[in-house]
Amino acid sequence: MNLNSLVRGVWTLAAAGWLGGSAASAASFAKDIRPVLEAHCSKCHNAEKRKGGVDFSSVADESSIARQRKMWRAALTQVGSREMPPEGEKALSPEQRELLLNWLNSAAKADCNDPATRDPGPALVRRLNRAEYNLTIRDLVGLEFDAGEQVGMPDDGVVTGFDNLATALNLPPTLLEKYFAAADKILDRVFSVALTNSPVKLDGNRKKEAQKAHDALVFVKPGNELSERAAAQQVVGKFARRAYRRPLAGVEVERLMKVYDRAAGEGFESGLRAALKPVLVSPHFLFRIEQDRAQPGAFARVNDHELATRLAYFLWSSLPDEELSTLAEQGKLSDSGVLEQQVKRMLADAKARALTEQFAVQWLQLGKLANARPSTEFFPTFTSNLRRAMRDEATLFFEHLRTADRSVLELLDADYTFANADLAKHYGLAAVEGVQMRRVSLRPEDHRGGLLGMGGVLAMTSHTHRTSPTQRGKYVLEVLFGTPPPPPPANASQLKEERNKKDPKSFREQLTQHASDATCAGCHKKMDPLGFALDNYDAVGSWRESKPENPLDTTGQLPTGEKLTGAADLKQVLWQRRDQFTRNLAEQLLAYALGRELEFFDECPVNEIQAALAKEEFRFSALVLGVVKSLPFQNRRGPEQNPVAAKQPSKKD
Repeated sequence: MNLNSLVRGVWTLAAAGWLGGSAASAASFAKDIRPVLEAHCSKCHNAEKRKGGVDFSSVADESSIARQRKMWRAALTQVGSREMPPEGEKALSPEQRELLLNWLNSAAKADCNDPATRDPGPALVRRLNRAEYNLTIRDLVGLEFDAGEQVGMPDDGVVTGFDNLATALNLPPTLLEKYFAAADKILDRVFSVALTNSPVKLDGNRKKEAQKAHDALVFVKPGNELSERAAAQQVVGKFARRAYRRPLAGVEVERLMKVYDRAAGEGFESGLRAALKPVLVSPHFLFRIEQDRAQPGAFARVNDHELATRLAYFLWSSLPDEELSTLAEQGKLSDSGVLEQQVKRMLADAKARALTEQFAVQWLQLGKLANARPSTEFFPTFTSNLRRAMRDEATLFFEHLRTADRSVLELLDADYTFANADLAKHYGLAAVEGVQMRRVSLRPEDHRGGLLGMGGVLAMTSHTHRTSPTQRGKYVLEVLFGTPPPPPPANASQLKEERNKKDPKSFREQLTQHASDATCAGCHKKMDPLGFALDNYDAVGSWRESKPENPLDTTGQLPTGEKLTGAADLKQVLWQRRDQFTRNLAEQLLAYALGRELEFFDECPVNEIQAALAKEEFRFSALVLGVVKSLPFQNRRGPEQNPVAAKQPSKKD
């Protein structure tokens, strides 16, 4: 099992009542715990086999326990959910299980009062991803223009997590070439509307576009009292300052002006274009670069300009606007009240839709909907228009949480959704006219509300001609709870079935037989009951009732004992474990904001975010503010790379 994936959501096992015992244990590792591990676990989790990446033999003594917190969390998950030891192996006695859970719960939990746990994480240099690049260009030059597409710039490949994680954003030579080509395209477009043609002589949309570009670049033309070089220096200086997202040193402006001087012989515009191009391919533009201020072995607060940049790319996926930059220039973002006001202002801005399109779409895996398997051969109504409406339903729902500052728990259950005529008909809702998506009230008999009632989620977790309880259960574990099952082993058998057999009962028997395979049973026991509870929804999310000619079996039992008889029961289970859901959401949003995977030292900030969210009735703004106010969001580790104890940073930076 992947240990990184197990970090998320583990703490909530205790809060959800999945674990027995007290929060701490005075048991001795050498005397009480090691014998239990050796008797029940070391057969598979040793230096040679390291099943799931876990090796208990690596813990030599008491001093090495704290360094293995991630491993203890993984063990806590497995023992707490009764997945370990697996069936067929020697079981733990009740006394051993309680002893082990008590100790693991203590060993896995960070002491948030200990200064040694305060660490903002590794200092990162982050390249703008494709979406951030496009949005930054939009706000920098005032034009809606995808230069990357015109020059064939590749999308950023993502293996796991979000596409803004620093580890995945390298800069191969071919991409650098695309940035140079894109810079030429951008400047061609800008100069065609903002300088050569005077905005006042243009009409309609062209005039508006020209004015936006003119204003965004702060164009200054030479005149009687202003030489061409002085005018160019004003334009270049202001442009580079916005592009670099910080004040410029005099030498930086002068370096750009030397480029202007070499090209100015061909005219003012040629010189200006030559000086602006290096800005668009500079590392200071393409990367988010911050200065190291902390001493090795410590951390320090980022300065206000760096904080403004972090905030803008978190909420807008773009550069800071004039108001945010001005406050940074004045040093006012250090004031918590001012910072909170800015967060709320930015959340209310239309540019914050980027939080939905970049964070929510990736977290909820909505990109898979375009390639969802259900075929129109079996489901004729599942057209491209219906797919689009399903995606819009999910994104508009998340957008509504932001714009109306609603509770994030509505993602689990809500009495409304968004639909147009096609989607309303698909759901059997009251008449909705037209293609425009609008808010629709729901009744209990509509069997909707929350993510698991949305057609997009149900369709993208289905097969060509039938539902996939396994994929639906995996979605619940992975997306909602943040505890994805491991990939199937290489020797796992494949489910074989005849596509023309539509008998759900027959299919369930096949899946049960398949899941009885020892290599598959552990994961299927967690996933399949969750998925079968949703089987009243067909492969494209339409509600269906069990009939003699088409029987459905939506019953099941989770490894933790809860019995399910359908979607309503599953919704109750989700609600009972809402703490686990909100913790996972806090972890996902923090990882997105930081541009890195979370580590063991991020546990305390996540605790604080989750506590603040609950205190404010789970409102969307409280979640975002919790991330912004967190230690890792506002601070930067010094040059030393190892997690270390650090003194409290000064706010006078």
